[in-house]
Amino acid sequence: MGRHRYTLQLTRKQQAYLADFINSETLSKQQRNRAIVLQHWLADFSAQDSADILGLSIDRVYSMRRAYSQQGFRGYLHEVPRCGAPNKLTPELETLLRKLTQGQAPAKGKRWTLALLAQRIVELGHTDRICTLTVHKALKRIRSTAATPQATHMSQAA
Repeated sequence: MGRHRYTLQLTRKQQAYLADFINSETLSKQQRNRAIVLQHWLADFSAQDSADILGLSIDRVYSMRRAYSQQGFRGYLHEVPRCGAPNKLTPELETLLRKLTQGQAPAKGKRWTLALLAQRIVELGHTDRICTLTVHKALKRIRSTAATPQATHMSQAA
């Protein structure tokens, strides 16, 4: 037993706006996919066909259709991207991380691993928990900012 099939109806003005919107060069892939899902729905494509064409899961297509039903035409097309959870790595934690990596190793003959760094930050009471991926991104940012002054100094010397 499949899901109930709803049809989409748009005014001519909305259809023209949708076509122009899809042809816009400044769209992100997500915005373009949302608009194309709407266009496929208007053309009476099944959710499975739309998913296959766009390389999405059928559940994603259904959630896009549901979002349209809840947000309306303009709200759906111009949804503001969400940025996710706030970054747990504050500048103070970044400074601590820099000090930890430049200081002594955790034990004789051992090196700092991402897991050990994350564990140490939690042990010091700076946060309840922190993902090793967050620590990794912070280390990359620290390395890139450390490399930038040297590159600037090198270019000034030349």
